[in-house]
Amino acid sequence: MTATLTGVGGYEAARQDREEFLGRARKLGPLIREHADQAEQRRRLAPEVVAGLRQADLFRLLLPRSIGGLELDPATCALIVEEIAGFDSAAGWALQAGNEGAWWAARLPTEGTEEVYRDNPSMIVSAAFHPPQQAVETAGGYRITGRGPLASNIHDAGWLFVTALVMDGDHPRMANGIPEMIGVMLRAAEVKVVDTWYSLGMRGTDSNDVLMDSVFVPKVRVFALTPDFEPGAHHRGPLYRIPGISAGGFLIAPVPLAVARNAIGEVKSLAQKKTAFGFARALRDRPAVQAAVARAEAMLRSARLLFYDSLEQAWAQAVRGERFTLEQKADLLLAGAHATTTAAKVTDLMHRIGGTTGIYTRSPLERHFRDAQTLRHHGFLSENRFEAVGQVYLGVDPEFPMVAF
Repeated sequence: MTATLTGVGGYEAARQDREEFLGRARKLGPLIREHADQAEQRRRLAPEVVAGLRQADLFRLLLPRSIGGLELDPATCALIVEEIAGFDSAAGWALQAGNEGAWWAARLPTEGTEEVYRDNPSMIVSAAFHPPQQAVETAGGYRITGRGPLASNIHDAGWLFVTALVMDGDHPRMANGIPEMIGVMLRAAEVKVVDTWYSLGMRGTDSNDVLMDSVFVPKVRVFALTPDFEPGAHHRGPLYRIPGISAGGFLIAPVPLAVARNAIGEVKSLAQKKTAFGFARALRDRPAVQAAVARAEAMLRSARLLFYDSLEQAWAQAVRGERFTLEQKADLLLAGAHATTTAAKVTDLMHRIGGTTGIYTRSPLERHFRDAQTLRHHGFLSENRFEAVGQVYLGVDPEFPMVAF
């Protein structure tokens, strides 16, 4: 990993922040593990875990310091999420999802950001990013109507972030030949939660649908969803110059990385005692298993290194105040997508080595496999994103518009 921790408070202060908050994350390990099975069954985190994350200030990772946040560098944020996800993938996901709103709030008018976070810097913001809802402009703001899936943490969130198409009658309003889109912060109490989260994996993340019926949102909680923006008064630091696609990636990818690391650990433990049907030797003594574990380590370590090195380089560039080119944004998307898809392949490989052990719900491998298969389909970092990266590298207009953010 490139040692470029330089930030608002300099290298030494950034290093101390990293050690401090990683230490807080590690201390939560026993609490999170204790309630992991409960989260799976309830389909949301246990209240004790949510309270623990709040008390450790870990829902403040991306929030500006001027309104009570930590404003940590991207690699430190990623390491904290990865640490928590190592104890329970659902807790890691809840942590990353609950922090995302603070980065998107950089695009709000200052008054809107303060409304969301001023009274509670540990506020959890849920999000239903896609598909966009419908927005009808009205006096002082917009009315939002529609239904969005995958709103993680929705029962513990105070606010909800959605995207929306501004409508003129039955058709989207056009601006410069493309539909006009906005980002919107709604009060969670003003939307209806639809109980849909019966999923293959990541069951404890409370990622239900949300239903909006002409919910009024004032203009101070709305921003134009375009690549370029002027940050509000609280968001002038280098963190908010990091490309948007990276802001999504640097909190999402650590979760599958942690899942894959746990899957390797489980197989290493299992290999000491299991002898597969038809073999005389334990798994640990079979060359095919030995080679598979070595390949898994190489795959995971190299993908993780690319991911964190890309974050450190982007952070250094943001600190210098340099603008990011489209290709540099594509580099960040590549690092996140590669980490996520590689982690899924590693987890799948470990699950196959485990054989019938991994088909039982009593085996951690069963959960790791389900979680990895779910995480690999996330819209920001799925295998589909390689197409957008390749399009940028080859000088073709990218089909995935978020690569430009």
